[in-house]
Amino acid sequence: MKYFSSEFFGELAQRLNADAEWKKRAEGLTTKITLTVTDRGWSYLIEVTNGTVGARATKPDDPADFKFEGPYDVWQKIAAGQSDFNTAVMTGKMKFRGSLPRIMGMQPQMTRLTQVAKGIPAEV
Repeated sequence: MKYFSSEFFGELAQRLNADAEWKKRAEGLTTKITLTVTDRGWSYLIEVTNGTVGARATKPDDPADFKFEGPYDVWQKIAAGQSDFNTAVMTGKMKFRGSLPRIMGMQPQMTRLTQVAKGIPAEV
């Protein structure tokens, strides 16, 4: 399966919904996160409702609580474990929109989401 595809995000949602650690960390969490590859025009929405995850293709300007936008090579580095969201945003390689205090409070959930995503075999 291709990294950053509908199939990839569908698999991510399925794995998170079956993951005991995610369920524990994300209980009661409701949020929308848009992830955009700026140089390829790809955007996906991860929608969490009371800890249950759904994912679908979206437009970069559709409403979301948080938005992460960056070129494909930055997303590849995150997928390979060579970088992370915090580093990419702080070094200016990725743009973040949303409440910084709120996303920092979601660090345990974002960490688990990233860990599960890295476990999905995909062509990067």
